[in-house]
Parts: sequence; structure tokens; C-alpha cells
Amino acid sequence: MKVAIDARKLFDGGIGAYVRGLLGALATRREGHEFVALMPPELLGRVSWPNDTVIETPVTAGKYGFAEHFVVPRAATRAGARLLHAPHYTLPLLWTGPAVVTIHDLIHLRFPSFHPTGAATYARLMAGFAAKRAQLVIADSEYGRQEIVSLLGIEASKVRVIPLAPAAGLAPAGDEAVLAFRTERRLPPDYVLYVGARKRHKNLEVLMRAIAILARTERPPLVLSGSPWSAQDDLARLARVLGIEDTIAFAGPLQNDGELACLYSGARVYAQPSLAEGFGLPPLEAMACNVPVIASNVTAMPEVLGHAARLVPPDQPEAWAAALRDVLSNEWERTRMTLAGRTRAESFTWAKTAEQTMKAYEEAVG
Repeated sequence: MKVAIDARKLFDGGIGAYVRGLLGALATRREGHEFVALMPPELLGRVSWPNDTVIETPVTAGKYGFAEHFVVPRAATRAGARLLHAPHYTLPLLWTGPAVVTIHDLIHLRFPSFHPTGAATYARLMAGFAAKRAQLVIADSEYGRQEIVSLLGIEASKVRVIPLAPAAGLAPAGDEAVLAFRTERRLPPDYVLYVGARKRHKNLEVLMRAIAILARTERPPLVLSGSPWSAQDDLARLARVLGIEDTIAFAGPLQNDGELACLYSGARVYAQPSLAEGFGLPPLEAMACNVPVIASNVTAMPEVLGHAARLVPPDQPEAWAAALRDVLSNEWERTRMTLAGRTRAESFTWAKTAEQTMKAYEEAVG
């Protein structure tokens, strides 16, 4: 069977990690299937796929634009695809063949005030259409499945729960590599780390307030992935008000999984204070790199992280401060969390994800 996968978000945050991990694992299976990766011309050749079962096909259509509803279906049809997999909630309107759509979360619907005017309405319309039009819907977690059923009115029998996984080969980096990375990026040692977007539902405010609560003598540096924020950013203003602006550093853009492993491995604790996650991949990646994790005790995070993480209410800075203090200072607890976390991370693999996704494809085409 030839499957077209919309890979236009190949390097876009969590969705990009999903597309790369899934396509790589599907290609490794070598079961006579072919996978057409529909991507912008500038991304062609940037990923070394395991074998020639991934066919990169250029498409020129903006994300969330009018053209994608014409260009993507036309490219998939010309490639001879029997099924189209949309790895996000935008399934092109003009695709008439069998389809599978992955809906990672419905944050726009849960927190409409966190997004620009009209974004929640657009998300509800597109996700609702995609979920109803597709033969099957994939959710990353049982929590995600329940959200799709309750918020979009989809029958539970139509939704398959297929978890994500850390990148294949993501593992603790050596001390010399971590030191070289920290030196190049001018990062402090023994930092608390957060990886991901700085959107409002990520709730970085509670983490910053927790660090400010700690006495200066026990206050850890906080490292955020990505480029520095502007002085006018709401979080930058909060850092100044809390008096912790000198405690915060930025890792800058990452070029590959080796740099990501160095960033995780240099951390003493990883923190995920989100108000909601459809899965929560960065905490699992941190666990794969032997880093203890503190995360919110809501939505998909308890389901994904289990007892391997310290789970804390996302609206209680004092509880976060206490958790940080304990995990940073208690070596026995750090060792326990590190071992439990590594075991937890190893239970999620892209090979399992690919196997279950392939079954969904076969079910969708009948």
C-alpha cells in the first residue's frame, strides 16, 4: 500500500518530531509499503530515511492556508497514494480517498482565550471536519481520546490511542560533550530545564514563581530551549518583577538530536508545568537522558509519566518550589527517579507506534 503523509511540518516542534519518528519507523519495517512524504521543496533531502520506501514529494502550500486544500490532495493523488495521513487536525477538504488524522490535542478549544481571535473557531471547524471525515482518528493518549470524543462529538470506537516515543537513539550524552555544549551556548551547570514552546498553556509562570520562592542560596538556574525572549515579552516582564532575570538562560536553536541530548543531559531537573498536554513528549525525552522530571498532575501527564515523575498541581507555585527543593537536594530520590524514568521512557518506542499506526492504515482502507 502507498500512503501519503502530510510532512509540511517536518521540523515544527512536537508535530515535526511525530512525523520524523513515525516515518522513520514505518520505513524500517520493510513490509512492501511505500510512504510519500509531502513536504516543502526546501525540506527535501534534509532527513536520511532508513531506506528507499520513503518518497519525498514537493508541495508548495502554506500551513493553515486555502491552497493546502487543493495542493496536498493533488500531490497525493499524483503520487498514487491509496490513503492520506494528516498528522495534525487539518485534513484537506478536497481529499476524497481514505484518510487517517492524528489530533494531538485540542488546546485551542480548552483555552480559547489563550489564542488570537478566531483561532479556536478555526480549530473547532477544521478538527471537527477532519475527525468526522477520516475513517479513523489517532490520539496520543487516553486523555486525548476522551477530549476528541467529548469536544468534537466523535464516536469513541473511531479513535485509536497510539502513544508517541522519544527519538530513536536519544540517550544520555557524555560529560565531555555536555561540557562542550554548555560552553558553546554559555549555559550554567546543574540547571532546571524546560523544552518547548512558551505558549500560555505551558504555564511557565508557575515555574518562574516557584524558582523565585526559593532562597537565593538554593535557587537553581533555569534554562529554556529556543532563542531569548524580547524585553517586552510578558514572561520577560515577570522575570524582572520576580527578580530572577539573571537566573534565566536560553539554549538557542538546536540542530540535531545530539544537541538535544546534550541539553537534556546537562540538566539536574526537567520541569513541565503545563496546564494541559495531549501527550507531553519532552518529559519522556528527559527521562531517556537520565534526568529526573517534575510535571503537572493533570491531563495526559500522569498517564504518560506514571510514578516515574514527581507530579504537582499546575496552579500551586509553593508546591512546585517544594518539589524543586526536594528533587534538587535529595540524591536518593534523584537516583530513584532517574532509574524509574529511564525504564518508563524505554517502554515507549517508535517501532510500537509504527506497528499500531500501520494497523490503523490497513483498517482505514478496509
